Amino acid sequence: MRLSTFLQTAFVLICSTAHIASVQAQTAVPNWPTHPVHITVANTPGSAPDVLARYLGPRLSDVWQQPVVIDNRAGAGGIVAAEALAKAPADGYSMLVGADGPITILPQLLPGLPYDARADLVPVVSLGKIDFVLVANPRTGFKTLRDFINAAKLKPGQYNYASAGNGSPQQFGMELLKQRAGIHVTHIPYRGGPLGMQDVIAGQVDVMFIAIGPALPHIRSGRLVALAVGGEARHPLLPDVPTVANSYAGFKSGTWFGLFAPARTPQAVVDAIGAAVTPIVRSPAVRADLAAQGIESTGDTQRAFSLQVAAEYERYAQLVKVSGIKAD
Repeated sequence: MRLSTFLQTAFVLICSTAHIASVQAQTAVPNWPTHPVHITVANTPGSAPDVLARYLGPRLSDVWQQPVVIDNRAGAGGIVAAEALAKAPADGYSMLVGADGPITILPQLLPGLPYDARADLVPVVSLGKIDFVLVANPRTGFKTLRDFINAAKLKPGQYNYASAGNGSPQQFGMELLKQRAGIHVTHIPYRGGPLGMQDVIAGQVDVMFIAIGPALPHIRSGRLVALAVGGEARHPLLPDVPTVANSYAGFKSGTWFGLFAPARTPQAVVDAIGAAVTPIVRSPAVRADLAAQGIESTGDTQRAFSLQVAAEYERYAQLVKVSGIKAD
């Protein structure tokens, strides 16, 4: 199915859902919530999804007058947490802070997943996104993206790059750049972005795409050199660093996060969750605090977020076909 047809179909389905929701919203959610709500994070403490969840937890607890429990359940690239949500009761008491990995990337790489990301999980509201930055060890001598591209063309296969693992957004970013620039660079996967970044700092690896937040202190100290950012525009934390898109139009590399619920969760409950989360994520204080950490808060509605997830699912399906990326 072509992307345009796919999105048109998704839009029609979402509009139908929105009409049903408008009818349901005319009646109050039946005494919800009446007991603690659990939000699972498919990442370790201190990660961007965890930071977002812990911003939401106490604020939602104030709104709902019920405890909101944050449960970190990292493992298997988010598969463990996504499977648990898919099997959870569809009553609004179980949610997941999910990202592109288990929702739109791994379904393209692992057809035998224990859940169907599109059938078992429903997008509720977007939470935030992060741009990646392409960094290099200073000993490479690279100062700009063009320096790296020229060197890689001159010596194919001599340079290497780190990622957070096979099938990670970081790997997709570099594989896309390799295609667009016509270069060959060797992939070295790690179990997480921070481990890869440490080896770039140590000079064991030449370059990598990494989230701006954790890379920023090392860029400022001179331990890493920022070559280009993967967002559509220059990043406010790195205003002097150009985008990859300046050289290769339409290029983007980053990751996103959103709140998901089990499919068949009553639409009135989904609406209530979105109505509580959106003003928190969009509040100026939260936006400013997250921006300082390299996270752009979003708070897009269910309709907009559903369209985003559908588009990302199709985009990664095409990238997998073109790049030949395979999971571990």
